[in-house]
Amino acid sequence: MTLGRKYQNSSGNAGEARKVYANQSNVGTLSGCSSSLSLSEMIEPPDYEQMCEHVMGEGDPLAYPENDFEVLTIPRRIRTINHILPDEDLSKAPMFVRDCISSYTSDFTVVEYKYRAHSGSAIGRERLSERIEKLLSAPQHQYEVDAEQSTSTEELASQNFESQPSSGRQSVASISSSSSCNETLTPRGSWASLDLRSSSSDPLLPDLFEKKPPDQIDAINEAKRLENRQADLMGLYAPYLDEEEAVERRLAAELPAEMLGHRILVVCHQLKLELDVEPLFASMALYDAKEKRKLSENFYFNLNSECTRQMLSAHVPHADLSTLSRSAVFDIHNPTPDIFIVVRVEKVLQGDVNECVEPYIKDDKNREKVRAGAAAACARLGRYRMPLAWSAVSLLSVLSGAGDTPQDPPTPSPNTNSLDRKASGGSLEGLRRRAGEVGGSLSRKGSVERRAPPDDVLTHIDTFKPIAITVTSFFKQETDKLRDEDLYKFLAEIKRPSSAPKKLKCIPGTLKIEVSPAPDEIRNGLTPELAKLQPYGDENVRPCKEILPFPAGAGGGAAPHTHYRNLLFLSVRDINLTAYTARAGSARNITVRIQLMAGEEQSAALPNIFGRSSCPEFSTEAYTTVLYHNKNPSLYDEVKLKLPADLGDHHHLLFTFLHVACQRKPADHEKNVETPVGYSWLPLCRNGKLSSGEWALPVMSEAPPPNYSYIFPDVQLPGTRWIDNHRPLFNIALDPHTTVHPQDSFIERFAMACEAVIEGNIPPRIGLANMESELRTSMAELGCGAAEALARHLPVLADALLRLLTAPPALGPQPLNIAQDAFAALAHLFATVTNMNEGSTCDAHGRSGLVSAYITYQCRMPRPSARDAHVGLPLPPEALIDGSCKILHEEIALQWVVASGTTRDLAMHNSWALFELMVKSMGEYVWRSAGGGADTPRRARFPDHFTDDVAALVGNVTAEIIARYGKDSRLTQSLNNSLAFFLFDLLSLMDRGYVFNLIRTYHKQMCAKIASLPDAVPLVHYKLSFLRIVCSHEHYVSLCLPPPPLSPAAPPPTRPPASSASTTASEDGRRLATLSVDFRSRHYLAGLLLSDLAAALDLQSPVLQCAAVSALAGLLSAHDADPRLARPELRARVAQLYLPLLTIAMDVQPRLHRAAAAPKDILQLDGEMSQFGAFNPATTPEEFKQGGRAAFNSETSRNLVTCVVWVLRWAERGSLHACLQDLAPPRLYSFLQLIDLAFAAHEYKGRKEIMKCAQQNVRKTTDIKAKLEDVILGQGSARSDFIMRRKGGSSGRGGAGRERWRKEWVRGAARSRPASPARPLPALAQALAAEVALVLLHALEALVQASSGLEWGGVACGGALSVLVRALQRHQSTVVLQHMFATVRALILKLGWSCVSAERGPALCRVLLRHCAALAGVTRAHAAATLYALMRQHYHLGNNFSRVKMQVTMSLSSLVGTMASLSEESLRRALKTVLTYAEHDHDLAGTSFPEQVKDLVFNLHMILSDTVKMKEFQEDPEMLLDLMYRIARGYQHSPDLRLTWLSNMAQKHMERSNHAEAGMCLVHGAALVAEQLRARGRGAALLARVTHNALDESAPDPAIHHLGAIELQALLEHAAGELMAAGLYETVNELYKVLIPIAEDARDYKKLANIHGKLNEAFTRIEQLAGKRVFGAYFRVSFYGARFGDLSGEEYVYKEHALTKLPEIFSRLENFYGQRFGAENVVIIKDSNVVDVATLDPDKAYIQITYVEPYLEPHELRVRTTHYERNHNIKRFMYATPFTADGRAHGELAEQCKRKTILTTAHHFPYVKTRIQVVQRTTIILTPIEVAIEDIQKKIHELAAATGQEPPDSKMLQMVLQGCIGTTVNQGPLELAQVFLAPVVEGTQPATRLTNKLRLSFKDFSKKCHDALKKNKNLIGSEQREYQRELERNFARFTERLAPLIAPTATHAQHLAHGVTKTDYKFQA
Repeated sequence: MTLGRKYQNSSGNAGEARKVYANQSNVGTLSGCSSSLSLSEMIEPPDYEQMCEHVMGEGDPLAYPENDFEVLTIPRRIRTINHILPDEDLSKAPMFVRDCISSYTSDFTVVEYKYRAHSGSAIGRERLSERIEKLLSAPQHQYEVDAEQSTSTEELASQNFESQPSSGRQSVASISSSSSCNETLTPRGSWASLDLRSSSSDPLLPDLFEKKPPDQIDAINEAKRLENRQADLMGLYAPYLDEEEAVERRLAAELPAEMLGHRILVVCHQLKLELDVEPLFASMALYDAKEKRKLSENFYFNLNSECTRQMLSAHVPHADLSTLSRSAVFDIHNPTPDIFIVVRVEKVLQGDVNECVEPYIKDDKNREKVRAGAAAACARLGRYRMPLAWSAVSLLSVLSGAGDTPQDPPTPSPNTNSLDRKASGGSLEGLRRRAGEVGGSLSRKGSVERRAPPDDVLTHIDTFKPIAITVTSFFKQETDKLRDEDLYKFLAEIKRPSSAPKKLKCIPGTLKIEVSPAPDEIRNGLTPELAKLQPYGDENVRPCKEILPFPAGAGGGAAPHTHYRNLLFLSVRDINLTAYTARAGSARNITVRIQLMAGEEQSAALPNIFGRSSCPEFSTEAYTTVLYHNKNPSLYDEVKLKLPADLGDHHHLLFTFLHVACQRKPADHEKNVETPVGYSWLPLCRNGKLSSGEWALPVMSEAPPPNYSYIFPDVQLPGTRWIDNHRPLFNIALDPHTTVHPQDSFIERFAMACEAVIEGNIPPRIGLANMESELRTSMAELGCGAAEALARHLPVLADALLRLLTAPPALGPQPLNIAQDAFAALAHLFATVTNMNEGSTCDAHGRSGLVSAYITYQCRMPRPSARDAHVGLPLPPEALIDGSCKILHEEIALQWVVASGTTRDLAMHNSWALFELMVKSMGEYVWRSAGGGADTPRRARFPDHFTDDVAALVGNVTAEIIARYGKDSRLTQSLNNSLAFFLFDLLSLMDRGYVFNLIRTYHKQMCAKIASLPDAVPLVHYKLSFLRIVCSHEHYVSLCLPPPPLSPAAPPPTRPPASSASTTASEDGRRLATLSVDFRSRHYLAGLLLSDLAAALDLQSPVLQCAAVSALAGLLSAHDADPRLARPELRARVAQLYLPLLTIAMDVQPRLHRAAAAPKDILQLDGEMSQFGAFNPATTPEEFKQGGRAAFNSETSRNLVTCVVWVLRWAERGSLHACLQDLAPPRLYSFLQLIDLAFAAHEYKGRKEIMKCAQQNVRKTTDIKAKLEDVILGQGSARSDFIMRRKGGSSGRGGAGRERWRKEWVRGAARSRPASPARPLPALAQALAAEVALVLLHALEALVQASSGLEWGGVACGGALSVLVRALQRHQSTVVLQHMFATVRALILKLGWSCVSAERGPALCRVLLRHCAALAGVTRAHAAATLYALMRQHYHLGNNFSRVKMQVTMSLSSLVGTMASLSEESLRRALKTVLTYAEHDHDLAGTSFPEQVKDLVFNLHMILSDTVKMKEFQEDPEMLLDLMYRIARGYQHSPDLRLTWLSNMAQKHMERSNHAEAGMCLVHGAALVAEQLRARGRGAALLARVTHNALDESAPDPAIHHLGAIELQALLEHAAGELMAAGLYETVNELYKVLIPIAEDARDYKKLANIHGKLNEAFTRIEQLAGKRVFGAYFRVSFYGARFGDLSGEEYVYKEHALTKLPEIFSRLENFYGQRFGAENVVIIKDSNVVDVATLDPDKAYIQITYVEPYLEPHELRVRTTHYERNHNIKRFMYATPFTADGRAHGELAEQCKRKTILTTAHHFPYVKTRIQVVQRTTIILTPIEVAIEDIQKKIHELAAATGQEPPDSKMLQMVLQGCIGTTVNQGPLELAQVFLAPVVEGTQPATRLTNKLRLSFKDFSKKCHDALKKNKNLIGSEQREYQRELERNFARFTERLAPLIAPTATHAQHLAHGVTKTDYKFQA
């Protein structure tokens, strides 16, 4: 776990983590640190060597074994049959070469710890996977939560679950409309369509009626619980432990071996041109087109036929088998899409390449002539070659389609027709197409062609299926484009399809090769040195060659060499002999003869040049290719040479430049074919340094003079002649691949100095006087060499330094005093290698894998030669024969202690390596000095001066940690861990009491510093890490001196017998349960661990809490994984060491993490644990929080609880009983709370939830972690760097932009990166939850048994039942449930009446009924039996079980309303089972009990039948709530049950965010309670101002109930919250008017303050939202059609969320009923006209939807002045429908009428439902003039509102004005006046009351327009003046035309006097 993660507090989310980071006091504060870590608490450790003999006998299986380590010699693993060794005499080779060869051929010496595999430091992911596989093989547990409803019957049966048969549900039509409150309720009996008597029951438990004593029942239950249990509890939990937190993990070094990359095997089957007349010579190599470099050496192969090979018989005397190879293995260390396999083809030199190619390109008819010419050339020029053609195959194209791992061996394809490229299309197009496409180029052997994306193919380089490739043409080799640079351009063009290809001629031919992944074992394989690989088969079979990769640094350049290799590759670049002149002729056909010379005579030419193909294996000379008539050729030749081991100054390369006569002339047929034209040379070694790199050499025109080889050719010797005046004309490159030449000046200087001093070969240039200084300087500068070079030669260099450290050489009579220099050089060497490539080879501790492998395996420890007489420990001084060789570990300790300055810093930075080197030396010393054994007494193994040095060293390192922890966190963390591992190792070698004192020294120094600091989080964390590492020792249990067995193994007694043995066990148990001084001294390491745990938990630092608990969890996990502790009695003894953990956990129990309760839990019974009888609980979590003690985070809590569970699992029974008997009631409460939290922490969440959480964990925040980590460790810590490398980031030391060196290049890099934590498998989670539950159940029973005879035994028993009931509410496996129900039945017998107390009874009944509805038959059977046992026991107690009846009835009602997945068929079977028990209970057959049970069961069945129908309408929220409403109404006379159903309805509304309706459900519940309590003498009327519907809860007489003022307050507060969320702030005020007097009477001022704060918020919101509030939208919905059943013809008003538009409800209802009846059968009627049912299609479902608005009478409007009042408590709604007298919807103004329909609902909105049935309809008809009056009055209202708005809104005002008097709409009001007023003015129609009303309305309209214009004039700016004038002109025209129409006339008065009626008007119109 990264350190940042540890800082997350209890909630565990990123937001809280940010808060923690922002406030560092929560991150790293150590409040009370000094007091909790007092020096006075330092405990003296025991004298282990003395105590061990007395406490633990020889036969004790937990005793420390005598010999637990041995020194082994491991043969070096080599891939070849024999070691690769040079042919030369090694005595003449340099000492460094001899040391290298000795290192490569020597075996490994290893100190093997026999039991180290059981150590916590060695248990890694590999062991964990084996452990998990073993755990998964156990029978799996079945959980109800994983049983999907859709699972088939067969699957359910196989899972021990029973399928649900169909319940025979009725159709929708059978349910009458249940919305009306006025209708008579249907009898419940008519709903119970399923007869209970016809149902089947589950099997009965046979022993339910048996009478047994409680002790016997407990013993039977315990015996059953112990069957088929998991022994590896922590193995189940191991995947949850964070691997990054496991600081004790120390990766074992890998056995050094040769590093291999991705290997592909290429087999060449055929190479021939279309014109097959001469031998061809091919070479193959890998090239990287992007990086522009060659990746491998050349593989030369020859596929010529026997007849063509005979053409060269004169020049090739014989062909060795190794040169006949046709298959090669290529190593690819870094696969990229740009790698190509390039094949070059050459032929025998014949002449101009253009002329030679013509017969191959064109169909030459005269083939015999061509053949004869070729034969002549072979006979004369057979040893010379010329380039001919080339081709390339993309590695990407080879791998494409290779995405599947091959399952079957490939079968040969009969024909492969691929890479087809015709000569006529001679270009790069075909090759480019081949590189980018697969379909036409590659044929998959034995399978159909498949393709894979390019990005993925490289990942299959080791698994692709073998593929056959056929090349059908080659590119002609242009003589001016032979260089590699030209090749890279061609390859780049192949990769770029868009670029224009350069024309190249193509030669028809065939090349067939097969590419496949190389097998692990190659038969007849040869290394690049031609050494035979194991296993080597038939000697006469063509071998397969391994091809050397270039350059070596790309693959394993940083890995130490493992075998001898001494190769040199010579690449010829170009020759320039244009200046050559000679009388014999010019140099045109130039070849270079290359020879490796050991002297200057021709006889000194060494046969060290590798042959190519079909030739001798080695030769003394090699020739370059010839370009015809080219004086300045550029070549691609590569010559491979084997360097001699004794390379000296006389070895050199000799180059002879030859002119080859290609054309035969008759006159000179006797002359030589070749003519020397020049000479050059290059010395290979000067001053021990091998020549390499690029060289430009001049060419001498005559043979070199004597002794030429000792000088370089760039020196112009006198009297010599050079071509072109000594200018460099010959360019070559030397590329050595050698493991004996370091090619680093610092290493070479050190090697030379060592050889000079040790062997006495002092160079004259240095001299004897300066030799010591030279040696010191070379050692000091050795670490400055190139890191890769130092790493490659690490074993040789380190061994040399160890020799100098322990056996310094002598230049005179006295040995040199260079020990400190050697020590510093060794530390510097380790530092350079460790820091190489930013520490990429390091593990999480900063340990380099290379250095670790060296120390473990390759280090050859210098040791003195002791005489036989001196065997024993410690070695006396006279045991050293010559007195010159010191003991390595003693010397390291001494030099380290006395070191200072830079040397000391280097040692501290590489402490881990020096410590491990000391430990290995000590191990070998003890083993060899004791005569091959380690049985010497530990106190006598090492001399006092060494133990003193070690003690001083430990003190110095601890002081260094303390001094620099705040300055260099990387160093101090590494030092701390290194010191811990050092003491860890010393426990296996030295006096263990002495090591304990070293541990105490460390602790004392650290605690003293911590106590003096206000904030020392890093130091405390270091101390915890230190102890975690030490305690991970494989013999930790033995080191802790575990107590002896408390009692002999025996069957568990039913009760601890009152014997002396029991008394002793109890006393021992009590002693072990406390963290006393005696405990901490006797069990030293365990005491330290638990003390530090208790101290860390007391600190305010989440990181320290998590670290301390993780340390303990990791240790317990190692115990479970240790096969030595497999026996239960041994585990019990180990568990004794951890008994104080119970006390520690109970102390911090209130701070344990508690998951936040979901909102839905408020209305259920699954709250926090109720009160336990007369307990006085300890400190609550809230009190802890108020006291500034933050809760632990979830990870810390879960780990701690798991550790407690482990202790409970294995603790010896007597000790556990003794611990529990001593608990006082408050501590008992804490223990029960701890058990309950353990149940919660390990609850199985279900397969889906586990997989979902696993995905979320991958996406955890990383930035916060990094910041928090820096708070503790700062930048640049080793673990931080390692973690950052895992994330792909860069180290804190390097720049963020640099690309990190590829870590996968180093062998073992994947090992150094721990695998990502294994995702917890669901099967593991199931097993873990089940095992934990059984352990906790056992603990509860142990508590009950331990307290049975005590004063508070009944209270403890009740508390245990409460915890058990809460556990039953969680997901448990079927097996665990059986045991839990057995325990519940036992507790029912012990508790009696208190089982069904008001606090405990409802939860118990509910949980039993919940499991009665289980799908698993066995769970259902046990639950039904337990329910019957509860009834039976309470009938025995009082001949009645009325309280059980009531609680069961209420529980069932609550259960069926809230459990969505309730199986009514299962519940019905369980009820039948209870009924069957009553019928078979012979003891109570003659009583009233069976009849009472029958009545109860049938009543429960009726309730169940009522709720069956709800299942059908889960997706129809309106119908579902109608049904719930109906059931709630059915419980009108049962307040408890009605309240339950109202709560269920509120829950459903909350899920849909219907806050107003949810609030109303709660208000109705509050009214119900108030009515039953007759609160304040008014009852439900108290809430009438909140909702008029509250009066529905009125009742004439109070019913029997269990309701009180607490319920009333809770309901009112919850309702206020919901109504606040709904925006009904005024109702909140009315609710609090009821609550305030209650709070005042109780003097609850805190609640009053809270209420008034809420009121303040509500009133503020009213003020802020004035004029902006919106309320619900209402719609009239009518249903028509038989498909709706009883809904057909019904009319409802639906309340939707605010701002819901008509199309939205259209879409919702259409989609819903479309899914139900089919979209084609649902029709939406979008008009509001009266529907004629007779015209509808009876097979379709019609829905009419109309928007309606609340309707209020004028007198109501005067009272309801606010927007809220006009939208609350409303039950009348109106919608308008336009029509004309002739039936049309719209017509002229004079005939346009309107119909207003007013609907009255059964209840007021808002209500407990979102739809209410319409109970009354009223229609009002408006005449045309009334419509006109209504329109004008509407505009008047708009004008008045816009004019009177404050602050004024000019835009709104102008918009309204534009609509009233704008030019475009001016005809609207005027037209109304013309139609209805003009006839009255003209006298054609009499005036009426309505015309006068219209006339007055127009006058008011005109005045309002004038006022609006006037106000607008004051609001506008200068830019709107013209707009204002236009409006005024429009208004003037409007008033001018309107004036005569609205002037009063005599006719008006006359008609008003006569009073014309509305009907009269109709006729007048």
